[in-house]
Amino acid sequence: MKSPLPNRMISVSRAVLLAGGLVLGTNAFGDAQQESRPAPIDDPQVANAWRALRIVNCDRCHGKYYEGQSAPSIIAYVRNQSRDMFFRMLLDGDPPRGMPGYRNNPFVSKNIEGIYRYFTLRANGEISSSSRPKSD
Repeated sequence: MKSPLPNRMISVSRAVLLAGGLVLGTNAFGDAQQESRPAPIDDPQVANAWRALRIVNCDRCHGKYYEGQSAPSIIAYVRNQSRDMFFRMLLDGDPPRGMPGYRNNPFVSKNIEGIYRYFTLRANGEISSSSRPKSD
């Protein structure tokens, strides 16, 4: 059966549909395209920080998901304190309250930027409490 529209008109319609999809980030059928961006937890800096937190065993006091237990929530702390205050607390601690300083611990000191990023991403909801980095 012959199309009621000339071939040229069909081609122009398809071109408009495809161009619109590129602008909107959809394919020719209007489906959203998946970006192949890695998850934030798989960023090497963040993944190394996640591993360092487990080695240092911060969950022992701050809870399994760092949302508080016998010590306050680290997630809430990041939301309410400056980056400099976070670094000071992590490196110098608060000994009267039972928080040790980790300035001389290489797992912490070498990963401090990533640790801060990990908790900032958690506080912003970009990483869930159950997120785990991919195995190496």
